[in-house]
Amino acid sequence: MNFTYNTPAAPSTPPPAPASPSVRVSIIPATKSPVSKRGQLKEQNDVRIAAYCRVSTGDENQQTSYSNQKAFYTRLIQAHPNWKFAGIYADEAISGTSRKRRIAFNHMMDDALNGKLDYIITKSISRFARNTVDTLNCVRQLKQQNPPVGIFFEKENIDTLDATGELILTILSALAQDESRSISDNIRWTFQKNFQAGIPQINLNRMLGYDKGPKGEWIINPQQAEIIRFLFTQYTHGHSANAIARNANEKGMRTVNNKTWTAGAVLDILRNEKYVGDLEMQKTVTIDFLTHRSVKNTGEAPKYYIKDHHSAIIDRFTWNKVQLMLAECRTPAKEEPNRQKRTGLGGSPFFNLTCGAQAHGHECQSSLFRMTYSASASGYTDERSLRAAGLDPSAYIEKYSYAYPVWRCSSKYHRNADARCSSPPVIQECALEQSFMEMLYRLKQDYDANGEASWLIQKFRHICGHSNMPHSANYYSTRRRDVLDAQIRELEENLQMLTEKQPPVPEINPTPDNAIPLVRELQLRLDVYRQEREILQATQEENFAQKRNFNFFLQCLQKLPEKNAAGMKLNIHGLEAGGIASTPSLAAAPDYLPFERGIYLAFIRSGKIYGDIAEYTTNFGLTLICTGNCRTLNSFLGFRRCGENGRAELLDTPWKVNGRKIQYSRKEKKRGEKGTSHGLPHK
Repeated sequence: MNFTYNTPAAPSTPPPAPASPSVRVSIIPATKSPVSKRGQLKEQNDVRIAAYCRVSTGDENQQTSYSNQKAFYTRLIQAHPNWKFAGIYADEAISGTSRKRRIAFNHMMDDALNGKLDYIITKSISRFARNTVDTLNCVRQLKQQNPPVGIFFEKENIDTLDATGELILTILSALAQDESRSISDNIRWTFQKNFQAGIPQINLNRMLGYDKGPKGEWIINPQQAEIIRFLFTQYTHGHSANAIARNANEKGMRTVNNKTWTAGAVLDILRNEKYVGDLEMQKTVTIDFLTHRSVKNTGEAPKYYIKDHHSAIIDRFTWNKVQLMLAECRTPAKEEPNRQKRTGLGGSPFFNLTCGAQAHGHECQSSLFRMTYSASASGYTDERSLRAAGLDPSAYIEKYSYAYPVWRCSSKYHRNADARCSSPPVIQECALEQSFMEMLYRLKQDYDANGEASWLIQKFRHICGHSNMPHSANYYSTRRRDVLDAQIRELEENLQMLTEKQPPVPEINPTPDNAIPLVRELQLRLDVYRQEREILQATQEENFAQKRNFNFFLQCLQKLPEKNAAGMKLNIHGLEAGGIASTPSLAAAPDYLPFERGIYLAFIRSGKIYGDIAEYTTNFGLTLICTGNCRTLNSFLGFRRCGENGRAELLDTPWKVNGRKIQYSRKEKKRGEKGTSHGLPHK
């Protein structure tokens, strides 16, 4: 049986209706040509044209190119009969990767956007810009003007007002940017090769303390070197960076840029290894060749260090001491739970003290804080007195006073009845300083007399042991770490072999089922071994830091002076002198010792006061004990002290002990009225 299918006919589109003969369409002609038809610069008439020139460096060859570009485009524009010369914009020794410092380029863009230019001619895309984004943004900004402004790149024969110009421009701009990246990589490679060869890239004109010699050698500038030594000396004496900057400014010292000193500038000098004669290279790295922004090298690139590269301004002992002090002050308190933040008040030596006195049968453990008291300097007079000024002494009340710092337990100061701390009401700061120095000299005498058998050496050996002793903890740690390294290497090799021998499987199950338990077991053992190795490594690093600090502490002890500023042999109270004589003579009197703030800051982390006894925790693991902290100002009468002029004298009044300046004040006696105090400057 045959079936016949009839396919329905497709609907036909109705023909357009014929236009009515009565409808007429008028054409309005265009008055402005589109951007795509404004190209062909050489064919346009009466065009204001400017040229842009740029060279990236200031060497002789580039200078020649710079001059040639300016002269060539000046002649070219002026010689064309249909062009109007609108000027030459030129940037000399400026990189094209950013618009930030290209003054002439930015000026040209402003003039073009303000309708002062019709066209810009430049040698090539790389002369115009080496940043693809900058190039395209500038081109599009100028094309959107009314009328649009074009750019003609002579080398590439690109007119930005042509329809096909932007596509080619985008490709060639990216190539120009990549060329700049390649140049940056080559320059970085050259610098690293120079660093490896010991050739630094340093402008000594921007560095305080050194001048460049005729053969490129580093020559110490005597006047500037004195400023450097002043900054280091002040810091080793315990002054803060702010105080050092203030003192330097008061003395008229200036930075290498002839500016006043700031705390940041002082710290930069103190951390600069060049002043000890060393040289560290590649401290900074350029992370983006377009912005040329440099950041501190924290491991992004290798560093290169040369020891004794040039003549040193600061001796290595002082340098090491300052670096240790800086490291101690930089360590955040949160990294060490038992370490409190140091606070310096009014020029104090940054004592960090807690109270160990008994309160309710246990240690108080409150913090000690610093206060300044004042007292009258009886029997003192100078040229500021009433008699010296020719005034009537009976009409005024005059007073000479001095200040002295003390430390108090915070629980007693706030009068907490529940605390009932048994600590002394106040502890003189001069007593804390003197007892600390006496303790240092006792340790020094013991070490000088007994050497390896001294208390310091024996105690330190007991705490950390020696790496060359088979029974010591350090020896065990080293051996155990070697074993762990071997075990970790073996496990890593086994895991690698196990995974490499297995055939490829889907990603959801990369290892056969029978191998999964073995892999997991090996991975768990590997994690345990790695964790133990990290703990041992941290312990060894801590032991190394303790040994380094301890050895440097011994050096500081040996550097303690044997004579005072007057050239007399030091007498240490309780050591040589044996106490204060009833009728003290200058030769037999014990010395009031200058406090070594640098040693305290470099090695002492905290202290605890048990009345007359103080215990200081060090950064090399030992606890140092000193006595005599409850002494008063009168306790030091009969000690000898050297003044700023180097002359020794006996301390016969309390105000001389602290060395504070005498403050003078007076007020007029008036019946029924309060006297007005006229404070005068310190003597």
